[in-house]
Amino acid sequence: MIKYLKKQLSKKRPEATEEDFLPRNTRLKLQSLKDNKTRLSIRCENSDQFYQSSLLSIDLLNNTLLIDELFPTPGMALNRDLLLHCEFHDGGCTSSFSSKLVTATHSSGFPALIINMPDTMLTEQRRNTFRLPTPSHQSIAATLSAGLSSSLSGYVKDVSNDGLRINIIGNHSDALTQGDTLNGCKIKLDQGRLIECQLTIRSKRYIRSPYRHTQLGTEITALKRKDRDLLTQYVNEQQRILCRHRAESH
Repeated sequence: MIKYLKKQLSKKRPEATEEDFLPRNTRLKLQSLKDNKTRLSIRCENSDQFYQSSLLSIDLLNNTLLIDELFPTPGMALNRDLLLHCEFHDGGCTSSFSSKLVTATHSSGFPALIINMPDTMLTEQRRNTFRLPTPSHQSIAATLSAGLSSSLSGYVKDVSNDGLRINIIGNHSDALTQGDTLNGCKIKLDQGRLIECQLTIRSKRYIRSPYRHTQLGTEITALKRKDRDLLTQYVNEQQRILCRHRAESH
């Protein structure tokens, strides 16, 4: 019996993995937050003032995060167990979490804070209508016409019942202006669903990386009933698929 117990105790225990500490979705969001150097908006407990910070590193062994200490208020008391409410933009959503302060420290000579790893993360839509990213295996083609000499072709980056975000290869900043109305736009949702609508440009920006393209934020300002039904059907289907994938990833 003693030999058996010694043998069991001598067995090397498997090292803890990332999955032992965090739900997969939370882990991926934190990793993306650090890799992309996304700005964090941080509010201290019992305060309505937000400050900007960023996630510097993730310590899975100690279950902590290291963030910039960019709080500008002189003499602010940063005591252990101070609750910090953090939020950041995540595509068309706002993700947020709360963590307690462990200690103040320095990173590369600059002030920094060590906070506890969040147990959960809340994600909410920033828009009134649910916006869905285009499935990675399926592109949604868009053909735009605004009284131009020729139509512009692009693809839809994300879609909702009220609008589309569309990428068009090249720089079209001079040809397209915020507030322009695009009539007779054709959006091919999939093989069996093609809708025609009027779009109004609400925002635009020229992006150089990873390739040069113009991104348009558009609102659907005219749509026939049959096309509205097709769009609603498509959005509802994709939303169910997205929710199922998220549930499976936990």
